[in-house]
Amino acid sequence: MIKALVVDDEKRVRRGFIALADWSAYGISIVGEAKDGNAAMALLGEHEIDMMFVDIGMPGMSGFELIDQARSRYPKTKAVILTCHHEFDYVQEALRLGAIDYIVKTLLNKSNVDETLQRIVKRFEWERRHTAGGTQRPFESAVVLAPKGQALPDEAPPPVSLASEGKPRRLGGGLWLWTAQAQQAEEWLRELPAHIAGKWQAAWVTAGSDERVSAREAERAIAERLPLHLFYRGGGEAAGRAVALSELRADAGASPAELDAAFGEWAECRWLLYGEDWRRFAAQVEQWQVDPMRLQVWLRSLAAEWAQYLGWRGEAGDEAALADALGDPCELYTWKQWKSWLSAAALLTQQRLAELSLSREVFGSLIRAVLYMKGHAGQDLNQDEVARRIGMSRSYFSQCFKKFASGEAFGDALRKLRLAAAKELLRGTDLPIRDIAGRVGFEDDKYFSRLFRDRTGVLPSEYRSARQDLAEGGLP
Repeated sequence: MIKALVVDDEKRVRRGFIALADWSAYGISIVGEAKDGNAAMALLGEHEIDMMFVDIGMPGMSGFELIDQARSRYPKTKAVILTCHHEFDYVQEALRLGAIDYIVKTLLNKSNVDETLQRIVKRFEWERRHTAGGTQRPFESAVVLAPKGQALPDEAPPPVSLASEGKPRRLGGGLWLWTAQAQQAEEWLRELPAHIAGKWQAAWVTAGSDERVSAREAERAIAERLPLHLFYRGGGEAAGRAVALSELRADAGASPAELDAAFGEWAECRWLLYGEDWRRFAAQVEQWQVDPMRLQVWLRSLAAEWAQYLGWRGEAGDEAALADALGDPCELYTWKQWKSWLSAAALLTQQRLAELSLSREVFGSLIRAVLYMKGHAGQDLNQDEVARRIGMSRSYFSQCFKKFASGEAFGDALRKLRLAAAKELLRGTDLPIRDIAGRVGFEDDKYFSRLFRDRTGVLPSEYRSARQDLAEGGLP
């Protein structure tokens, strides 16, 4: 029996996760639960635990720190990540630290829990077999297929007619690996079957003659770095030729702090307005090999917030019509394709400038104004203060803002931003309605509730209940 521990700072999530399955049917026994990393480490010291289900975003000791500490002190304990949609950019870091798999909490439900737990148990048994005795076979050569787009949690391996040593192995991020000799891998990839090429990106990964790397270490490097290599080096161009394992293992990219700072700067959208800023933006993304999933999530968020201002609307005339205007970013599999897409987005913005007869400087100032409004929506904010903040007179700011916002006045735009912030708090917190109203800038909570109902069709309490009902199919 696999002895397991559930670690999550929310008691409701822990209990919901534990109640979701008949664990004994999978050879798993839940022997404990912990609300944070320190409590988990204490339980690891008291009991022999084979597997931890660990939430990444915990206060105090993070899931990353817990996995790292547990790996050094209790190396036989394997970790499975509990994550949410917006945390996909952190999954690779947890896999690098030794996690064997991950579960998306918002997608796990009774209809897919069987496939999910069977997959995890198989992965656990494979890890235990291949680490027994402390020795591992060296890595030499393998064919790897990476899904185009986001892999499904229960994605089956593609039908590959390739002689290999053993069955295909699933790696993190939906990758599949076949151990294969160099000659057969090269021949197969040279004439990649159409049914594979349409859905998968393929690569042949080899270790150098003087490179002694265990299979487990090589597979971890492949899971962590190969998708980025395929994305930034042209994807399909990697097929039919060797990708050096040493290149994948090389340290590349920016620190989390550098990336956060860069995304904050990019949010001002100067790269859409000025050629020099565009070139610096593109060079930084390519040099750092920014996670494509994080890029996609960021661009979708940017489009939702700025579609009406930047001219990114499609024929449907709403934020969801970004694909109608530029093409669906979910179907972009290489950085070369992304650069073309982003260049088209910049062109639409330039056309918007011309239509509104606004200079780049004024347009950029208005973007900064909206960012300031978003960041200070909960304060006593007025048009005079925002105009001063960006160096405009009140009357000129009012005139330009109305153009920029497609006829929407400053007051209406501010109320819309405040209601958007209120929705986030209603979805993500248990704060009373009165407290939420005050946090987003409404002194009168009754007026806030009436306005919320007028704009959304439901009261704040009804909106919160509806969102909770939607989450009942899976973990909250």
